[in-house]
Amino acid sequence: MTTLPQISLENLATDKTRAEERKRLRMACEDYGFFYLVQHGIPKEQIARAIEASRRFFALPQSMKQRFGHAAQGIYPTIARGYSPLHGEILHPDAGGDPKEVFDLGIDNEGDRRPFGGSTLFPDEALAPGFARSLLALQATVLREVVPQLGTALADVIGMEQGWFQQYFSPPTLEQRVIRYPARGGTCAKHTDGGFFTLLLQEELPTRSLQVWLRGRWMPVPSLPDSLVVNLGDMLQALSDDRFKSTPHQVAHNGLTDRISLPFFIYPDVDARLASREGRHAFSVAEMMLRNYESVETGNGAGRARELQ
Repeated sequence: MTTLPQISLENLATDKTRAEERKRLRMACEDYGFFYLVQHGIPKEQIARAIEASRRFFALPQSMKQRFGHAAQGIYPTIARGYSPLHGEILHPDAGGDPKEVFDLGIDNEGDRRPFGGSTLFPDEALAPGFARSLLALQATVLREVVPQLGTALADVIGMEQGWFQQYFSPPTLEQRVIRYPARGGTCAKHTDGGFFTLLLQEELPTRSLQVWLRGRWMPVPSLPDSLVVNLGDMLQALSDDRFKSTPHQVAHNGLTDRISLPFFIYPDVDARLASREGRHAFSVAEMMLRNYESVETGNGAGRARELQ
């Protein structure tokens, strides 16, 4: 086992290849909980523009970045949007604060007063050229080209009724992150993701910074050209009656340059209450999300971090 499975989004959406590709998707979800997504339809140039604009933002003086921190955002929970400095987030209690910088955003809706709703306070074009514009353009592409197709396929392979994904993810709740891992030592401690699934867009660097816990060891995951990395979250594991794996992972970046990472964490509508087919698990989306965010904020880690020794 030297690499993750590859799943084609194009094949998942094509009548002639859909059934066979969903069999491969089911196997990837059961055996790995991680896979590469190829033929995904996101222009490479759009990802590159977002990465370059993000690098310019993180190069700003610390005092300027702090103006767009959690306290300035007016979102509940507080840590759901905005800038977080180096060592500002704890994803595993034993590791302490991660040496990484983060900017969080979501789907902007100024009138939405629910948890995780509202608008993100971005730096303007003069201060951070292209930052907000490129991230929101990338968000629109991901939500249009990838999330509905992949989400529908995942709902199908866990046995949900037709239309289930559209019913509970129109729109989804989104946590979109921009992360800078400093050269020679940026890390993200071991954890699991709390949502339905995560899409990771990243630079094609020679370093294998992402590591996935499989078969009792940490497996490095290289960046493959023209691919995304997808991993399942705790909500999807629960909704599959634990047949699919929300796999622990971490980042240990020792490259000679900074690493920019653009993950999209996909959750159901925050008002939804969901149950698995066999009834082993049922939960409120808002309650599960808020518990996870509170755990991160209080230093107890993300997802099932406390179960990971």
